[in-house]
Amino acid sequence: MTNRVRVLIADDHPSVRENLRYLVDAEGDMECVGVAKDGLRCVDLCHEVAPQVLVLDGDLPDIQIVMYTIESEICEVARWQGAFACVLKDAPYEMLIDAVRRAGYAPVGSETF
Repeated sequence: MTNRVRVLIADDHPSVRENLRYLVDAEGDMECVGVAKDGLRCVDLCHEVAPQVLVLDGDLPDIQIVMYTIESEICEVARWQGAFACVLKDAPYEMLIDAVRRAGYAPVGSETF
């Protein structure tokens, strides 16, 4: 099969990383294109191997997400996926700056909508 799903795995536990690599590679339609032990390496690998799917340990992402979109429906999805905030592109620029500032000072995992 030529169109396999390209998966990147990021987890801080070596045994979990390797087990997940094995499980993904055992699937005929998937390929593990890399594993990362921390968030910084994960970002680097995303640039290097361009995965379609990222399997990410919940303890690794020490980052807030502010969605910036023209589609209001995306904001509802972003809320349920744990984004800190969502700003529409037709909103005043100050709203985006405010959301980024609040996200920067808020504890990771908190959200505002």
